[in-house]
Amino acid sequence: MTTIAFIGFGEAAQSIAGGLGGRNAARLAAYDLRFNDPAASGALRARAAELGVEPLDDVAGIACADVVLSLVVGAATKAVAASAAPHLSDEAVFIDLNSVGPDTKALAAGAIATGKGSFVEGAVMARVPPYAEKVPILVAGRRAVEVAERLNALGMNLEAVGETPGQASSLKMIRSVMIKGVEALLIEALSSAERAGVTERILDSVQETFPGLDWRNVADYYLSRTFEHGARRVSEMTEAAETIESFGLNAPMSRAACETIAAAHAAMKDQGLSVNDGYRGFVPVLARRLAKDS
Repeated sequence: MTTIAFIGFGEAAQSIAGGLGGRNAARLAAYDLRFNDPAASGALRARAAELGVEPLDDVAGIACADVVLSLVVGAATKAVAASAAPHLSDEAVFIDLNSVGPDTKALAAGAIATGKGSFVEGAVMARVPPYAEKVPILVAGRRAVEVAERLNALGMNLEAVGETPGQASSLKMIRSVMIKGVEALLIEALSSAERAGVTERILDSVQETFPGLDWRNVADYYLSRTFEHGARRVSEMTEAAETIESFGLNAPMSRAACETIAAAHAAMKDQGLSVNDGYRGFVPVLARRLAKDS
C-alpha cells in the first residue's frame, strides 16, 4: 500500500486526507509544526486521528513515505523542501503543491536534489474543499506522468503537463491574475457603490451584462475569501506578479490587486465579522474603513 505523508496539515491537507482516508486507499501520515505546539496540538492531533492520519513528531518521519505532499505557506516553500530532502528515500517523490511561482519552485527542486528523492511540482487549480482528494492538480517534472498515474489510481485528480518544473506553476500563477483580479475589482467597485448608496443597483447592472454568473453569490464568495485567507492570497498574487515580470513583462494589475486585497483583509480584521456574513456584511465595513481619511 502506498504511504502518503503531508507536510503541513491545514485545511487543504485535511480535506485531501479525508477523501483518501474514506477510500482506505493509502497509509496517511502528516508532519506539522503545530503537532508540537501545546496550544494547538490537542485539537490538531484529534483531527488527524479522526481522519486516520498518523501525526509525525519530526520531519524525519517522512522517511516512511512513498509520496510527500508539501502544503505550507508560500514563504516556507524552499525551507520545507530543504528540511525534507535528507529524509526522502531513493524512490520517494516530493510534490510541492504550494501556491508559488516557477522561480520559487526551482529553488525547492534544487533543495530536493541534494537528497535522494525526486521533485515534482504541483499546482492546485481550485479551492480544495469541497473537491477534497478530487481537486484538480497539474503536475510537472521528470516523474510527473508516473506520479499522476499512481495517485489517480488512489482516487486523486492529477494531470501531467510537462517534464520541466515550472510549467504547472506558471499556468496557475497566470490564472491567478484573472481570479484575484476579479476579487480586487469587486472590493473596489462595491466599496465605492456602498459609499454612493447604489450597491444593489451596481450588482443588478453587472448581472445584466454578465448573466452567466450570479454576481451576488460571486461577491459573497470572493469577499469571504478575502476575509478568511487574504494574507495567503496576497502572497500568491505577489508570486503571480513576479512570474509575469520574469517573462520580461510589466505586472501593474497584479501589483495593484495585491495592494487592494491586502488593504481589504486588514480592514475586515477585528470588526466582529464572520466568514458567513456575505457581501452585505463585508461591504459596509470596507466602505467605511478603506476611506482615505479613515
